[in-house]
Amino acid sequence: MGFDFSILNISNLFYVLKGLSWTLFLTFVSISLGLIVGSILAFGEVYLPPPFSYVFRIIGEVLRGIPLLLLFLILYFGFNLSMTLSAILGLGLRSASYQGQIFRSSLEAISVGQLHAGLSLGFKKFEVFKEILVPQSIRIMIPGWTNEFITVLKDTSIAFVLGVLDLMTRAEFIARSVGRYLEIYIFVALVYFILVKISMITLNNLYEKIRIPGLGEKR
Repeated sequence: MGFDFSILNISNLFYVLKGLSWTLFLTFVSISLGLIVGSILAFGEVYLPPPFSYVFRIIGEVLRGIPLLLLFLILYFGFNLSMTLSAILGLGLRSASYQGQIFRSSLEAISVGQLHAGLSLGFKKFEVFKEILVPQSIRIMIPGWTNEFITVLKDTSIAFVLGVLDLMTRAEFIARSVGRYLEIYIFVALVYFILVKISMITLNNLYEKIRIPGLGEKR
């Protein structure tokens, strides 16, 4: 079984690359949804008293315990959602459970004295969270968040089971039509590799520009 370069003709590659817009759309919408929901989970787990904090912790643990593929199928077949909405919610909710943990760790890296200082100045707890703690925690969480962003980017490929026309689904169509898989799969792997490298370089540069020296670093 040799490598047939003729499979990688302009027509086939262009068809596959048209799925790039869907891959990026799923990534950015899902990671944004995960950031919003994850922030709520982190706030509830860190700042609400028991038993309310336990509820947020359990929600995160349940979402982390469900395989992403199964979550897609539950949303699509169980709730009769569209394939796009199922993919976004599946990726977003699963990411929220991990972003919540990243956010929680970064919040706990900030001195509790800042919370007490904000409360003594008359701020409500949520105002201290939003105005003082979140801006600092976002800077601290970027390295961990970079790993989660890359995970979501790569996991968009699993949405092909729903039929979303992303890179993976289009590659599957071409591979089936020509009866060969190796060439197209290697090409798609190369595209994902380039996307991951660009994401890592961009987010690492961002972290170096906005990080707070000494805050959140290991002593």
